[in-house]
Amino acid sequence: MHEHAVLLKNIFCLMTDPAKPTLSGADVLLTGGIVSHIAPEGGLQAPTGARVIDCSSHVVVPGFVNTHHHFYQTLTRNHPAVQNAELFDWLRFLYNVWKYIDADGVYYSSLLAMGELLKTGCTTSTDHHYLYPRGFVGDLMGVQFSAADTLGMRFSPTRGSMSLSQKDGGLPP
Repeated sequence: MHEHAVLLKNIFCLMTDPAKPTLSGADVLLTGGIVSHIAPEGGLQAPTGARVIDCSSHVVVPGFVNTHHHFYQTLTRNHPAVQNAELFDWLRFLYNVWKYIDADGVYYSSLLAMGELLKTGCTTSTDHHYLYPRGFVGDLMGVQFSAADTLGMRFSPTRGSMSLSQKDGGLPP
């Protein structure tokens, strides 16, 4: 048996190359979740034990790329106190919650956000992480890379920052 092999037969694929914007009738072999062979004219034979999926009535697209996210915000998106708040009121309230974020909070919010992205076709993401709690010792981006490795997502983080606190006219505490 070919470990975790999936053969997508007879696909119609929207490509990102303007010179060849589509593939039609192509076969794609995934091995271990990674594209291992593409036959633009079809004709690939399924390895022994592979799952074969007829994609003749589906459209296949390359993985999406998410260029803006704040993963930690998944932890508080359903907080009742701010469900109908305007943006700045929402931020002022939640900064007082987020200031307590720790490595576990970053890890699990990253898993949640990345899992949702993967389920909807996004295979690459960044995260604008700008919460670095005072006194925290550790590598929060390393924690996020660990979550990405767990799920198999391509990840390119961005370290965000805010230069003004409330006492200086900004929003964060």
